[in-house]
Amino acid sequence: MHFWIVNGMFILFAFFNLDDPDWFLWVPTYLSVPVAVVAYQKQIINKKTIQTYSIFLLTAFFFSLAGPSNFLDNNSDTMFGIKETSRESIGAMVAFFWVYFSSRR
Repeated sequence: MHFWIVNGMFILFAFFNLDDPDWFLWVPTYLSVPVAVVAYQKQIINKKTIQTYSIFLLTAFFFSLAGPSNFLDNNSDTMFGIKETSRESIGAMVAFFWVYFSSRR
């Protein structure tokens, strides 16, 4: 049950990023998380592919933390005291951990 709840959470992350200036980075990233995890669970993709995807998510984390992503989306939107770019980097890190731990089975 938690498998589908967490995957649904990433679909919501993608939905909430539709109105951002950098939507073209985050909507595909967040939508690809449940696709990759389900594809791995159903043995459509192999371990090497999911590991490569994990590296992509780590790169997205560092990109959003201190990279050019800050210039694409430099608004001062805050939620729960966290700026937009910091929330995106947290989302990328959560995505990495979900993909990593889902592929450990």
